[in-house]
Amino acid sequence: MEFVVFLFAIVFLVWLTAALVRFGPVKSPPFGLIPALTLGVVLSGSVFGAEFFSLSAGPVPVTFDRLLFVATVGLCGLFFLINREDLQPLNWLDLAMLAVVGVLTFSTLTHDYSFLKNLPLSRLLFFNLMPFGIYMIARTAKTFPKDLKLFQIGFVVFSIYLAVIGLFELKGIYSAVWPKFIVNAEETEFLGRARGPFLNPVSNGFFLVCGLCCTWFYWPKLATRGKFLIVAISILLCAGIYATLTRSVWMSLILAGFLLVFLPAHKELKGIMVIAGAVALLFLGPVLIDKLDGFKRDKNVTASQMKESAQLRPLFLAVAMRMFRDRPIMGCGYGQYPRVKSPYLQDAYTGQPLLKTKTYVQHNVFLAYLTETGLAGLLALMVMLALMVRVAWIAWRRRDTALIARQQGMLLGAMLAAYVANGMFHDVSIIPLANMLLFFLAGVANNVQCHPQRFGLEIEDIDNAEAAGATTAPNVPSEPHTVPATGW
Repeated sequence: MEFVVFLFAIVFLVWLTAALVRFGPVKSPPFGLIPALTLGVVLSGSVFGAEFFSLSAGPVPVTFDRLLFVATVGLCGLFFLINREDLQPLNWLDLAMLAVVGVLTFSTLTHDYSFLKNLPLSRLLFFNLMPFGIYMIARTAKTFPKDLKLFQIGFVVFSIYLAVIGLFELKGIYSAVWPKFIVNAEETEFLGRARGPFLNPVSNGFFLVCGLCCTWFYWPKLATRGKFLIVAISILLCAGIYATLTRSVWMSLILAGFLLVFLPAHKELKGIMVIAGAVALLFLGPVLIDKLDGFKRDKNVTASQMKESAQLRPLFLAVAMRMFRDRPIMGCGYGQYPRVKSPYLQDAYTGQPLLKTKTYVQHNVFLAYLTETGLAGLLALMVMLALMVRVAWIAWRRRDTALIARQQGMLLGAMLAAYVANGMFHDVSIIPLANMLLFFLAGVANNVQCHPQRFGLEIEDIDNAEAAGATTAPNVPSEPHTVPATGW
C-alpha cells in the first residue's frame, strides 16, 4: 500500500510541475513552483523518508524526499539559466551557514567517515548539507506573499495531522496510525509517546510548535467565527504537544507562545508580562521541576528509569569537558563521539559513574558540537544562531512590509527559541528534520528581509493601521525597522 502511495505521489508531482510550467506564462499560479517544491521537500521528508520507502543505491539510500530535493535543485539551476530566478549576493547569515557546514565537512572528511556504516557521512549529507541546500533555495527563490500563505497553510494542515496521529499513539490506538511504520518500525525507543513519522517526539513537537505558531498568525485576519476555529485547532495542537510527553517540547511551547504574545503587545503591557512571567516561574518552577523529574513516558521504560535518565545530564557535561581538554580546537571529529568516548568514561579518574552514559549520545547540542568539532564548530554554530536572531528581528520590525512577511521573522524567532530549549537537553542537530525545518524558515525570513519590495503592505494592513489610529501612514515609513502602531 505504501509503495502505491509513493508511486501516485511521484506521478502527481510530475503532472503538477508540468502544469505549472506550462500555464505559468498564461495565468499566474496560486504559488511559485520553487517555493512549493521546497516546502514539499520538508514535509515529504517528514512522512515519506527512509522508514517509509527507500531504494539501495550504493552507500546512500534513495528516498522520495531526496529525489524531490535533487529535482528541486535541478529546476532551480534551470530557472537561473533562463533568468526566472536571480542570483543574490551573500550576506552575513549566508556566510555563517557556510562556515558551519564547512567546519562539519572538513571535520567529517578528515576522520573515519565510514565508521558505523557511514554514520558520520550520512549525518553530514542529510542532517546538514541537504538542509543547507534547502536554506539556499528558500533564501534565493523569488518568493511573494502568496508563497508565504502556502507555507503557513501547509504547516497548519501538517501539524493537525501530527496532533491527531500523536493522540492515537498516546492512547495506543495503533490501527488508526498512518503510516504504519510509526508503530511497526524496529526502532522502539519513545514508543508510547507521540513520536509521529519522525519516530522521535522532539522532532514531532518541533513541527507541532511551528504549526501552532502559523495557526495563531491568522488571529488578526479572521472574524469572530474564525477565531473560534483557531482556538479549536490550537487546543488540538496543544494536546498533540502534550502527547509527546517530552519536557523540552513543553518548554519550547511556552517560550514560543510567550514570543507570539510579547512581540506584538503594546509597550505598556510588555513590562507587566515580564514581571508576571518572572513571578510565575519563581513560584511554580520548583513545584513543576519536582513533579516532572521522573514520570512514566515510554511504553517499555519505567518511571524510575526515566528519572535516572534525567540525572545523567551532569555526567554528559563531565565527559564533554574531559574530551574538550584533549581536543579544544577541532574536536574528535564529526560523528566520532561513539567511537572516541570510551577512554573518557573511566570512573577512577573522577569518582563519577560516567560509564552510565556509555550507550547514549550527547544530550546537549552545544556540548555535541564542542566535543566533535571543538571551538571552531561551536563558535560557528553560535554565530549562525545569533545571526538568525538578527534576521528574525529585522524581518519582524519592518513596517514597510505586509503582516504575513513580518510574521516570518516572528516564526523564525519562535522556532529558534524552540530549537535552543530542546537543544539544551538533546542533540537536536542529529534529530530527524530539526535542522531541515530551522534552515528552511531561516532561508524564508532572510529572503523576506532582503527583498521587502516583494512584500508591500496589503489593503487589510493599511485598514488595520488606520482603525488603530496610527499617526504615520504605514506604507510611507519614516524608519524602516520600527514596529507599527498596530503591533500585530
